[in-house]
Amino acid sequence: MTLKQSIFSHMNELSLLHNAVNLGQGFPDHEPPPGLIEAVRHSLDNSFFQYFPSFGFLALREQISTMFTQDWSVQVDPGSEITITAGATQGLADAIRSMVDSGDEVILVDPSYDSYAPVIQSTGARCVRIPMIYNVFSGFTMDWQRISDSISKATKLLILNNPHNPCGYLMNSKEHKILEGLMENNPQLHLLGDEVYAHIVFEDSFRSFLEMSTFRERILVVHSFGKTYHCTGWKLGFVAGSPSWMLKFRKAHEFNVFCVNSLLQKAFSDFLPKDHSRHEIASFYQEQRDWMMEWIRKGPFQAIPVQSTYFQWIDYSQWASDSGILAKGYTDLEQAEIWCQNAGFAAIPFSPFVDPNSNWNHSLMRLCFAKSNEKINLAFQNLYSSMGIYIS
Repeated sequence: MTLKQSIFSHMNELSLLHNAVNLGQGFPDHEPPPGLIEAVRHSLDNSFFQYFPSFGFLALREQISTMFTQDWSVQVDPGSEITITAGATQGLADAIRSMVDSGDEVILVDPSYDSYAPVIQSTGARCVRIPMIYNVFSGFTMDWQRISDSISKATKLLILNNPHNPCGYLMNSKEHKILEGLMENNPQLHLLGDEVYAHIVFEDSFRSFLEMSTFRERILVVHSFGKTYHCTGWKLGFVAGSPSWMLKFRKAHEFNVFCVNSLLQKAFSDFLPKDHSRHEIASFYQEQRDWMMEWIRKGPFQAIPVQSTYFQWIDYSQWASDSGILAKGYTDLEQAEIWCQNAGFAAIPFSPFVDPNSNWNHSLMRLCFAKSNEKINLAFQNLYSSMGIYIS
């Protein structure tokens, strides 16, 4: 089946049509912090209805700069190194468009978030897609040797998603050193870091790519308030990093959205100085991850707990083999559709995140645990009962 829309829109529509429990798209069940809600009300009461500066409300950029210092010990200038965006996807798109052109090459690490490749292709640049190494017992790891071998004089941009969606993988300190070596050995190479899950890390610790100060002029990172504060529909994020790249970024940004929601920018600028929730969210979601893992262990699937994000993968290959599903030749998309239609269980297959011309043959689904325990319970009860597995 050829999709004419994103996998998220497709599975959401299918979920609504069949009244399936949606563990697919990553929208949380939980409400934003009360202090943030109050800040939005205050902005509304004080009539913040008109345009803000295209690059973003300075008070908010200053608070983001403070957050980088407090949380990751990184200095970011609010005037020249931060721009507010209409969510992370818009920030990623304008960062790509402001850097690459026809004839350039861009390295993606698969599975890669599905918005990257279409934007790259729209510029005339070429995607060079490097698969991660996967093992059902150890999960996902980066293939740094293949990444290094794939860099040529035409390679203008490397896009790295860390923490990684959909794998829940987090780069370690050794890998950051390897990345520094790649940047040093390839002066034409720029790095775009998709860091939207920076605050949702369970094991080890997050390091922003902006810590690589030696290469600061060639790095931009993208963040999202929606993921951290349970407000994905508000579409508020930011891009930070290289002042010279930021000048190009701002030109693309200005002619795309001009400026971003003024009411929410004001609200976040008031809320962030008082915020403690971003330091608590990892513990909260680790409990949700562990709750989902309990359900996974009760069934026929294989998985290891993710290190970060609010997505957990499952490998259903053994179940598919034992039940004869693999013999029928269902793709992971078809399997996701069957579960949604017949089992009341909506998940996101992995194949839309990889090169369609690759020999990807893993049986993996992405599940979102940013859901209530009741919803997670019902989803797995639906799925397991359709398989003849009944768990009290």
